[in-house]
Amino acid sequence: IVNTIGSADDLIENLTSQNEKIFSIGLTTINRLNETCRRQLLSSICKFEKGFEVGSKQYIDGEFKDGLIRYLRVGDLLSEGSTFLKPTSELVVCKFEDILIAFDGAPGRNAFGLEGAYSSGIYKVICEKQNKGFIFFELNSELNRSIIKNHSQGTTILHAGKSIQFLECCKAKEEDIKTLSSLFKLMVLNKDKIKYLKRIKQELLTKYF
Repeated sequence: IVNTIGSADDLIENLTSQNEKIFSIGLTTINRLNETCRRQLLSSICKFEKGFEVGSKQYIDGEFKDGLIRYLRVGDLLSEGSTFLKPTSELVVCKFEDILIAFDGAPGRNAFGLEGAYSSGIYKVICEKQNKGFIFFELNSELNRSIIKNHSQGTTILHAGKSIQFLECCKAKEEDIKTLSSLFKLMVLNKDKIKYLKRIKQELLTKYF
């Protein structure tokens, strides 16, 4: 059992390393394209759906139970927490392959591979499936990180919702968009494997230790 858990850890580490390298390739590609291609507003190919804020009195902290939904806040874009809610029609939800980005608290922080409802500090990217990878890398590009930073306001808590209307993307060739899409799909697939391995590891730890 110990060896099996160790093997799971090795696989998780390997897949995480793969994603870091894939991300680096995509980022280098998009930064190069932004320097050489004409640009357009990012809002011309996607829109951002803001999350819904609930009061802390509705938080249910602990382990997942049937009938509950995970609640994602800005901090969960870095490390998924353990806050859950009872589902309501007001909540805005995301799927595993959706791109989430914060414009409050930590403007520009983004992630994918999360499922549940998300707070008002987070926006979900709505776009055509074939553009998802292209948009993901654009959001992380030097160009758009600079735009978000320049439109961030506040002292204690930063707010950059106004930056959405100024975000840009290059008019990339179809082949470049397909390449970035393939890189993103591979990252999503790897993250799904990581999620599965973590679940198996936790089940083994719970059962035998």
